[in-house]
Amino acid sequence: MLEKITNNIMFRLGIYYVATIAIIFGLFNIFPQIPYYLAQERSHQARASSSELGAGTSPTVEGRVEGLEGLLDPATSIPVLMALVLSFALTLPVTWVYRWTHNKKKYVQTFAHTLLVLPIAIAAVVFLVKGSLALAFSLAGIVAAVRFRTTLNEPMDGVFVFIVAGIGLAAGVQLLNVAFISSVIFNGIAVAVWYTDFGARPAVLEGCKLVQPEELNPPLEDVAQPTSVAEDSNGHKPFNAQILVYTKKVEISQQTTIHILESNAIPWRLAPVIPQEDGTSVVVFDIRLKKSVSPSTLAGQVEKSDKKHIAKVDVKKHKAAKA
Repeated sequence: MLEKITNNIMFRLGIYYVATIAIIFGLFNIFPQIPYYLAQERSHQARASSSELGAGTSPTVEGRVEGLEGLLDPATSIPVLMALVLSFALTLPVTWVYRWTHNKKKYVQTFAHTLLVLPIAIAAVVFLVKGSLALAFSLAGIVAAVRFRTTLNEPMDGVFVFIVAGIGLAAGVQLLNVAFISSVIFNGIAVAVWYTDFGARPAVLEGCKLVQPEELNPPLEDVAQPTSVAEDSNGHKPFNAQILVYTKKVEISQQTTIHILESNAIPWRLAPVIPQEDGTSVVVFDIRLKKSVSPSTLAGQVEKSDKKHIAKVDVKKHKAAKA
């Protein structure tokens, strides 16, 4: 029972965020100068921006130590350190959610690495260019000259890039509450969307009224069966069996089954998904089962490929095909 709770991803995220808050508040209580330095950095940024916009020159703020001497000045170094560390700390659970919820076949380890380090780079750049329009435009020119070529496998990958970039920006301007809340809300919604398999099937409308998709998802006994195993007019053999996959995760089970069918070179066609009263669904495939592949062997391969989401697999040959 305890292992089941600790392995729950929502429990792990909750514990991590609670521990992060406790550590931050503990540091602020032990070292009350930290929040003062962060507030001073925000004030410096505002004064610097106003000064440059008004005078058109680089600002000089009284009492602020710049250059190498700033390494030993806590008012300068602590805000930078807090921004970089919290960028990493608040992005780490985002990479966990990416690993947990992403399609395993399209998961890219280097992309997870990029998500983890990108906000640190962004926070550092924010410290470099904030309060200086000249530096900001110079950086834009450098980035334009250096081309980063990458292809995102799924639209959701772009959303993960946006959220980690936002966390880095928020940490860089000392809006730590924005970075923290953004990380928590994004991870909560991302896990909920993945867990509920949101949008797996389109809504069915009759005029402006939502109706049950009986026509798209007929009862199991009404699913059309092939009527013959003889060649059709095009010289192709029709489907002679069906594979029925009982699951709570329709999209994942479809992809898993397709991989098994293609690995065994079995022609297939996706049939309607059949919802069940217990909340599960039956993913149906029309297939042309080869003589060298037994129904039980095929069912076992599909079931073993994803025991987490697939409850049961049946392969039913058409009566005409058994003759």
